[in-house]
Amino acid sequence: MTDPVHGATAFVGLDPYFDELDEAEIQVATRRLIVFVVSGRSFACEMGAVREVVPSQAVTRLPGAPKEVCGLINLRGTIVTVLDLGHKLDHSACNTKEGLILLAEYGEKLVGLGVDDVRDILDVPVDDLSALEKLAEADSHIVTAVANIDGHEVMVLDIKEVVREILG
Repeated sequence: MTDPVHGATAFVGLDPYFDELDEAEIQVATRRLIVFVVSGRSFACEMGAVREVVPSQAVTRLPGAPKEVCGLINLRGTIVTVLDLGHKLDHSACNTKEGLILLAEYGEKLVGLGVDDVRDILDVPVDDLSALEKLAEADSHIVTAVANIDGHEVMVLDIKEVVREILG
């Protein structure tokens, strides 16, 4: 049996901890991701970046706002700016009437991100995340990795960077 810390077998037989260690107990480093759909494509972000997922509701459009800003909602007495990830990621609007809103903290404000659907929350092994060589230069600052989820490549977004890019 290999020592998970030192990578050696020298401790077997010398310490009961190492003798009883089952290979299944060795934990694999993971990242907890929330997987969501925008314009028919799957994306993900760190679960820690999302405070809450709420159903879509009536949005009040802001005159003169960029197309990536859907508008404002009143969420339990708090005014929340809702952004359209569809416009940001592939230039087509997400379904704001039937979709969902991911709530994220940005500084001291709460910001909503309109998505079509939330699929899952997964602990993805770090080994299933790959580097960003395939991405265009324009996307590389909002994408932290590409995850291999069920045989599909899913871009992992940096939500704070996406919000910063839209709102400034």
